[in-house]
Amino acid sequence: MHTTILTLDPQDRRPLNPIWSFGANTCHAPLWFRSDLQQHLRRSQRELGFRYVRCHGILNDDMDVVRSDGSFHFERVIAAIEALRACGLKPFIELSSMPGAFAAGETHLTSYKFRSDPPKDWTRWYALIRAMVEALAAHFGREELRTWYFEVWNEPDINFWTGTQADYFRLYDLAARAIKEVDAGFRVGGPATSKTAWVEPFLAHILKPSADDPRSGPRCDFVSTHAYPSDLAYLDADRGAVTLLNSNIMLELFTEVRRQVDAALGAGFPVICGEWNSSAGPLVENHDESNNAAFVAKTMTELSDVCQGSLYWNLSDIYEESGFHFEPFHGGYGLLTVNDVPKAPFHAFAFLREHDGGARIGCQMDGAPTGVGALATVEGGVTRVLLYHYVEPDGPKPRPVRVCVEGLPGGMVSARGVSPGGGSAFETWVELGRPPYVNREILDRLTKASQPRRARAVADGKTWVLHPGSILQIVAGGSS
Repeated sequence: MHTTILTLDPQDRRPLNPIWSFGANTCHAPLWFRSDLQQHLRRSQRELGFRYVRCHGILNDDMDVVRSDGSFHFERVIAAIEALRACGLKPFIELSSMPGAFAAGETHLTSYKFRSDPPKDWTRWYALIRAMVEALAAHFGREELRTWYFEVWNEPDINFWTGTQADYFRLYDLAARAIKEVDAGFRVGGPATSKTAWVEPFLAHILKPSADDPRSGPRCDFVSTHAYPSDLAYLDADRGAVTLLNSNIMLELFTEVRRQVDAALGAGFPVICGEWNSSAGPLVENHDESNNAAFVAKTMTELSDVCQGSLYWNLSDIYEESGFHFEPFHGGYGLLTVNDVPKAPFHAFAFLREHDGGARIGCQMDGAPTGVGALATVEGGVTRVLLYHYVEPDGPKPRPVRVCVEGLPGGMVSARGVSPGGGSAFETWVELGRPPYVNREILDRLTKASQPRRARAVADGKTWVLHPGSILQIVAGGSS
């Protein structure tokens, strides 16, 4: 068995940027009223430390914001956000889709009919956004809204938008103007594109005066964009072939976004990874597997150096974009199944959350195989090390690895891991014959299999076996 040496340097300290605690996505706005999704929202805030939640379609026809007579109504929007706030979370408001009463066409996609056409009267779009933000400010208070995010549209570079890039920029300008006219302290951004597209032209656009808003200066408070390591941008169906790409593409894409944003707006300007997962799907098993915990750990460790926020797609399998699915595991994007069973990536976020408040320390790994890496932090006298072994789709056949950790402090040492049957219940469900529904006995088996296992060091007490598709959290120091 291959052995790699991980050397910690507690003297090499720098601030930790815990983007993993920023938040996640849910499907579309009406689901915020569901009690089962609210349970998942509360759990994500309590156990994962999530702060923000984004969803599609807050302007969808089923949210009743624009009626057939053209009048605006925001009672349902306010009630949905109230439900979210009751779960301890704040909204990352995606301004979409186009209300049917003034959409320029009848184009729509997804099971809940996301309308993707531009407005037939652009002044009505501006009036709608201004009226909604005024209503939200009156209800929740301006100070509260200054802690929210307003994002214009979703993935306008693909079929969520039938207009041109220039049309999107006009949509953005009008929305940004409407929001800032209510309160200059409210945050607005975009372009919310897929595969980190359009970032450079978007930056060029917001740095020059627009026809609708001649004020000088950047008309943007954050840059948001999306990426998945797969070849599929979007498929409006519940099944589709997906070719997984090497996970390094995530860091490559966002490093380039970081470079573009730094050049245009200065170092540190907020970049939000607004959607991501191990594939764009839809409904493929890599979302459910133990290996997805390793993907989350790797991606968050790497992107914390370049992004200021992360919104995982998706928080829950209570999800309707491609129709509702009831199977215990069906390849859904969620961190929690429809039966409330936490998946492997849920525990990856929980392990990452335990690092919040610490300082990141030097972490040199020599001779590590492909996909093996670590995050190390120190807080007080406690050192935490998160090891991951992600199985790359284009890598060599993986084998277990011995990781010898040098530099751990004295005191108590404990470790917990996520692997098939111990933190990842998907593989147990497969062993049970993939039952489409669960009884109490099956649910108890899956719940037990979803719990991370305690791990033991081998040999010298500072070496652990790290299996392919697994993660391991080591805690050393302190008295318990």
